Amino acid sequence: MTALSLNTLLILAAVGLGAFLGGMLRYGLSRLMPSPTGTFAANILGSLALGLTVGFFRLGGWETGPWGSVAYMGLTGGFAGGLSTWSTFARELGDMLKTRHWGRALRYAAITVAIGIIAAWRGVIWAERIWFG
Repeated sequence: MTALSLNTLLILAAVGLGAFLGGMLRYGLSRLMPSPTGTFAANILGSLALGLTVGFFRLGGWETGPWGSVAYMGLTGGFAGGLSTWSTFARELGDMLKTRHWGRALRYAAITVAIGIIAAWRGVIWAERIWFG
């Protein structure tokens, strides 16, 4: 068994901190909005945060190097991952299906996935516009 490098330990700490902060924001959204609206908001904001981070880091070339990889993983895998919640999304869909709300479940799934993809894509584009003015 090999010892973990300092960079790996820093990445683990950054992911943990990011997940904590993203999870706290997700919890706040769930307290402010009823289900499934809070879950939807958390997933879309998480997708947008992911897109913005990917865009800024790629444009700036920041994802490489020891500190860049720490920040990148902390923001993407940690914050955006902690903010978004596919497990709650799946549970909510399961509840809708169990109560035979077929149309609502289909709309919720389709809209969440489609807008999540669009939010991530727009995040990358917005990062590019901000970066290049």
